[in-house]
Amino acid sequence: MVVKVATPVEIVDGVSFRLRTDQIVILDGLTAPPKSSEKEKKAMAKLGELVLKKKVAYEGHSIDAFGRTKASVKYEDGTDVNRLMGEFLATL
Repeated sequence: MVVKVATPVEIVDGVSFRLRTDQIVILDGLTAPPKSSEKEKKAMAKLGELVLKKKVAYEGHSIDAFGRTKASVKYEDGTDVNRLMGEFLATL
């Protein structure tokens, strides 16, 4: 698939965010913490620190039944956001 560059504008849950285009990107290979839990709040805050209002490059792997894109997400310098978020989730 094609690598696209975008700026996330909203955190949806602990592993996904919305783009200006309204498309939702899910960090592929990660599972969101349970809804309305303390872990979800912490995960959402961390994902916000990592991606909100920053340019990220993402490569979609698949689209789920709700039209969300499962993707590998990186900063333009190559830093792997999926890995950083996975390491954080492992500490919760």
